[in-house]
Amino acid sequence: MFLKSFFLVFFSLIINSAFAAIFFNPPGEPSGSFDGEYTFTHICYGKSGPEGDKYDGSSFIIKNGIVTNNKAGAGRYVLKDESRIDKNGKIIIKGTRKDSNFSILGKFSENFKNKEIILKGKMNGKKWQLSKGRTCKITFKRTGDVKKSVILVNKVKFLEIEFSSKNTNDEIQLLNDEGESLKIKAKIRNIKNLNKGIIIVVPSSNANMDDEEIYEYKVSDFGLATAIIYGANPRYSSKFSGSYTSSMIMYDVIALIKYLQENYKDSKEVILMGSSTGSLAIFKAAWSDYLDKYPSISKISKVFMINAACPDTFDATLRGDIEIFAINGKEDDSTPGWVCKNLKVSKNFRNIHLLQYEGAHHFESNYYPPTKFIKNGMHALPTCSINYKTNLYSVVKVRNSSTFYDTETGGFGKDQKNWFGKNCVKKGNYQGYEKKGADNFWTDVKSVILNDTKPEELIGFTN
Repeated sequence: MFLKSFFLVFFSLIINSAFAAIFFNPPGEPSGSFDGEYTFTHICYGKSGPEGDKYDGSSFIIKNGIVTNNKAGAGRYVLKDESRIDKNGKIIIKGTRKDSNFSILGKFSENFKNKEIILKGKMNGKKWQLSKGRTCKITFKRTGDVKKSVILVNKVKFLEIEFSSKNTNDEIQLLNDEGESLKIKAKIRNIKNLNKGIIIVVPSSNANMDDEEIYEYKVSDFGLATAIIYGANPRYSSKFSGSYTSSMIMYDVIALIKYLQENYKDSKEVILMGSSTGSLAIFKAAWSDYLDKYPSISKISKVFMINAACPDTFDATLRGDIEIFAINGKEDDSTPGWVCKNLKVSKNFRNIHLLQYEGAHHFESNYYPPTKFIKNGMHALPTCSINYKTNLYSVVKVRNSSTFYDTETGGFGKDQKNWFGKNCVKKGNYQGYEKKGADNFWTDVKSVILNDTKPEELIGFTN
């Protein structure tokens, strides 16, 4: 018995030492030799399921040798900047998820395109320590090439700037100009046209800006200045972080407009574009309470809420001098168009225009495959409604239920996030790119911005 225990301990020490040896001999410079999209499973504690498999069907991308989250569910993991793979296939991935820290080490084989790659990992719930935690089995499987970013096809070089913003967590902090200060980056194209107007593209709830770079590229030849705000990083590198809020995104917009007014020329008009969480952010540009606080946003004339995440009701005062385009795919069951219709008819908001196109969530971005059901795709609006009171506090209600959460009484902190995750967040929705819908959408955008076409004359107009 003693000998058996001794050998088990001895063997464990050998395994941990080998693991440590790999770690302390990390990969060299990142290499694009192994670039691609990969599915990812991670079995810990010797069993699958909620207890053992904390990495449930996620995916990552390797691009230019750098390992990052992609759009298929990996975003619950915050990856360290040092996550990379070198020319010899040696890989390291480090990061966190909730209260767990993890590391992945190993080496890709030469036939990595046709064979599953088995790697080793560690996971523990304390401050990251190699010697702590349980050994995990990681399986990478390549699913395709990484699509090139349109940002590499620049017609005009970007001007990169850095400006001061704040971590305004919620609507009330935004109203009161509260939050910890930090620096945010933005890229601006055609700065010489700033006086004519500027189109500002905001992030959604993640640091991956591929979609947003497409949006900017599509409008970059309209004769106006364009800008992309990179506000998710340095705040959060994970996708769908509940901590990266629509109010933070909107404050970045306010701060950027003020920066440009103070350091460059004033704009004739400002047009905003944002998807999902970003769409809810730019909807706040039309709230009269914020105009009183931030007069610089008076130049905002139009907002394009792509994959529009609309509240069901808004009981405060909405500005009537901004055109609001709520845009959804006809098959969208993640941010469905009927929610935006609820908003429009709740007070007969005449400046809210409903547009729908072929496709589902993310129909407008060709980074996605054709529309299909994504079993791990997360959604909340079909389950819960967001409702804003006259004082800008929100009430989230579970549909067809008396269950609700009032931020005025419950606050905006951890309790709110836990309640929302338990009651509202569900899995399974349609996503995908539909060329016809995307082409019609961008035709309508051009018609609105360049020709001032009436909403009812647009291809996607719906009642």
